[in-house]
Amino acid sequence: MAIALIMAGGKGERLWPLSRSERPKQFSSLFNRTFFQMTVERITPFVGQNGVYAVAQAQHCSEILREIPFLGREHLIVEPIGKNTAPSIGLSALHIARRNPEEIMIVLPADHLIQKEDHFRDLLFWGCELAQMDYLVTLGIRPSTPHTGYGYIHCGDPCEQSNQIPAYRVLQFTEKPDTETAKRYCAEGTYFWNSGIFLWKAQVILEEMEKYLPQLFAGLSEIKKHIGKPDEQAITRDVFQNLDALSIDYGVMEKSKRVVMIPADIGWNDMGSWEALGDIFQKDDFQNAFSGKYLGIDSQGCIICNQKPVITYGVDDLVIVERDDIILVLPKKRSQEVKR
Repeated sequence: MAIALIMAGGKGERLWPLSRSERPKQFSSLFNRTFFQMTVERITPFVGQNGVYAVAQAQHCSEILREIPFLGREHLIVEPIGKNTAPSIGLSALHIARRNPEEIMIVLPADHLIQKEDHFRDLLFWGCELAQMDYLVTLGIRPSTPHTGYGYIHCGDPCEQSNQIPAYRVLQFTEKPDTETAKRYCAEGTYFWNSGIFLWKAQVILEEMEKYLPQLFAGLSEIKKHIGKPDEQAITRDVFQNLDALSIDYGVMEKSKRVVMIPADIGWNDMGSWEALGDIFQKDDFQNAFSGKYLGIDSQGCIICNQKPVITYGVDDLVIVERDDIILVLPKKRSQEVKR
């Protein structure tokens, strides 16, 4: 019915030092499993083991095969250089379309949390039906707060419906807005968070890339000529070195006329910041969120990710990360600045 493409190439810089260059957040473990393993376990009942693919850079391939032994190298697509999601998805769609142009791709980030997994898979059935109609499908999350760290989807009128689940025409994608704009989006009720989860036919996304990303499509066409030949890796590397780093959202989804959105109440969290991770940690009576042994005295609203026991006394709204050889302390309101 479909294949799942798990994008495992992100750096996770906003979750440093839990996420490090040699072990980014998708391969970090907080729940006795890594985020990547949880993503595979979530989608395998829908597509089967033979329907799971991953795309990642070469330095992470051995870790992927260690964590998911059934994957096999033939289902592992190697991007030579990280150039954001559009080239990564384009390269993957190229390989998948060679096997079956009509194959539906479910594109999933490797590092998200979804708590309502059964409902999530129900929505994927509807998403696959829409993808069969040549739509580009995305899942939208109704915002609970005016979050400035997420992209937003502005939806228009319903265009399709199945089992009382509507699909809406997408009017606009908006990257991370300022606080006042995010508040307005939340109040209007027609804006949803961009989950980064997509469904489409392999051939359809390539057609849209040809239309809206001609430089990328030209590079993919060059790679296609050399697939299976001795110089495939060298040509792929040369092409990628000359590509612009573009997200699929900016490169295609913001421009295409085929985009529809399914509202998805699936308990979604993108694990993209310390505040997001704090939402899933256990909490004490004073809303201190922690992953290890912790005692808060006259402390409120802190986020603690720790291996050793941590005690706070008389402090509020701090992020404290104790990981291996590093301790990070910063105000929670500045947690989006960790990349600095």
